[in-house]
Amino acid sequence: MPLLRTLNEADSLRMNYQVLCSELSVSVEELQDTALRANEIEPLLVQDGEDLVLTRSLDLLNARTIYEGIKQRGRFALKDVTASTNLELMQEKDNLVSGDALVAEIQTEGRSLRGTRWLSSIGSNIMLSMAIKFPSLQHLLGFSLAIGVATVTALEFAGVQNVRLKWPNDVVFGDKKLAGILIESVPSPDGEVFAIVGVGLNIHNSQSISRNIDRPYTTLEEMGYDVRRNDICIGLINEIKYASNNFRRSGLTPFIDSWNRHDVLLGRIVDVAISSHRSVTGRVVGVNSQGELLLESNTGGRTAIRSGHIIAIR
Repeated sequence: MPLLRTLNEADSLRMNYQVLCSELSVSVEELQDTALRANEIEPLLVQDGEDLVLTRSLDLLNARTIYEGIKQRGRFALKDVTASTNLELMQEKDNLVSGDALVAEIQTEGRSLRGTRWLSSIGSNIMLSMAIKFPSLQHLLGFSLAIGVATVTALEFAGVQNVRLKWPNDVVFGDKKLAGILIESVPSPDGEVFAIVGVGLNIHNSQSISRNIDRPYTTLEEMGYDVRRNDICIGLINEIKYASNNFRRSGLTPFIDSWNRHDVLLGRIVDVAISSHRSVTGRVVGVNSQGELLLESNTGGRTAIRSGHIIAIR
């Protein structure tokens, strides 16, 4: 990241190899190795004679800008590289403070609710995790839906329109995934529990992600929005803090109307896998105060589903 930041600020996005080596205090061999490793994540660097060139300007995050934009001040950190922002906060469980936020430029082992890998690039996504304290695990029921509403609200404040929510943890545009939410938990030393809220959001187009992803997805750039990652990150942190405080006071109830307005599944017939051997079919009629998906059968009976994933939509 020091190499990419230096080139990103250089005239014409290029610098002489020797000048770069001097500025970064590395050898030519170390510089070349660093460039190769960066290109393994995203093809960004090319050699042109004695210059190293950044092929496009990067929308990099700035820790000071983000911190100064956070309304309810709390601890915030921006890391160049981490395996997983969620995992890093979980490993700090004995030192966490409710409201702690961590963002990374590069995440090497991000994952989704179903354990699939969340692909990341350089300067393209937001990988954000926050720690929110609750009295017990029981108090987390429905919390992921409140975070979904907070994510959509942050995007709407940024001018993004027509984003929808897909139970239990996706933000979508049409039939394409724009963001995913992963909530995990760790015990607090005082006997309470920290919810570790992870949000992965696609901002800019990425060659490497396009080559490696095997499911429909989109980015704010592909949707036609020219937004800065710093601004979106600030909005997410502020909305998640606001939503978390509201949820701790009143549970999911204040969020249900907003969820229903944005629910891409409402009124549609879906198949939901609730285990490796069982699925349920019905028409989606909303969610309840526990965050459970409500399905109505042909006979009018209702089923509340606490956990599962959508395998078909009709």
